[in-house]
Amino acid sequence: MGERLRGRRVLVTGAARGLGASAAWGLAEEGAECILLDRSADELRATVETAARRGPGPFHPLVCDLASREATLAAAARAREVARGDLTLLVHCAAVFHVRSVEETTDAQWDEMLAVNLRSAFLLVRELLPELRAGGGGSVLLTSSQAAIMGFARESVYCATKFGIEGLAKALAEECGDDGLLANTITPGSRRIKPTGISRAEEAAIPEAERAWGSSEALGPAFAAFALLPGNREGAPNGRRFEADRVADTVRANGLPLTAKAWKDLGG
Repeated sequence: MGERLRGRRVLVTGAARGLGASAAWGLAEEGAECILLDRSADELRATVETAARRGPGPFHPLVCDLASREATLAAAARAREVARGDLTLLVHCAAVFHVRSVEETTDAQWDEMLAVNLRSAFLLVRELLPELRAGGGGSVLLTSSQAAIMGFARESVYCATKFGIEGLAKALAEECGDDGLLANTITPGSRRIKPTGISRAEEAAIPEAERAWGSSEALGPAFAAFALLPGNREGAPNGRRFEADRVADTVRANGLPLTAKAWKDLGG
């Protein structure tokens, strides 16, 4: 258990499953106070229970359906109260993924994916900018995908949202970089992780030999690395795209915080 993030507050969306849960655990292990947001109350409770075994917390679970603009704004207001004027890192992992041809895609599916995957990221950043800018600047880390740089059949809406995530991060880096706020994107990398739409219970019912993915737990240290980026540090990455597996491996090899050279070597 580390102490590097003791007294620092972070927000993670999509924290009930997959990459979001791994982010929560990696940040907890470094002592962060974690605001954890998801629409699945039971799975979010499980994330918090695991996080509490790894770090001192405290942990603040917020049950919220990011498909709702009103619920997203209410969660932002609650996060602002918990942050107490200073938020080190906002990690947006929440996503909805419907595999449909263009003809099969309904208006409701379009609206849900745009709202959860992209609009909620913008709303949370906008509402929490004062807290993220406090103390010399914080970091925004938006979860991206191969679908953000490539087109895939039957994934037109998902691709559109992830292309949007890349554009949002780059625009934030340009607009807010002088204030010390850093904005980057992250993908799982070469490690295939559990699809977002599969619950923990559904995953447990699938025989291990039939699962086409591995655990995302080893990716947790990557998120701690971004939480330890002061916005005013020369050489800190901004407007770049990273793979969580490479960042996590670099953390294990070199420790925290990562140097400017290590970040440069990670590319992106």
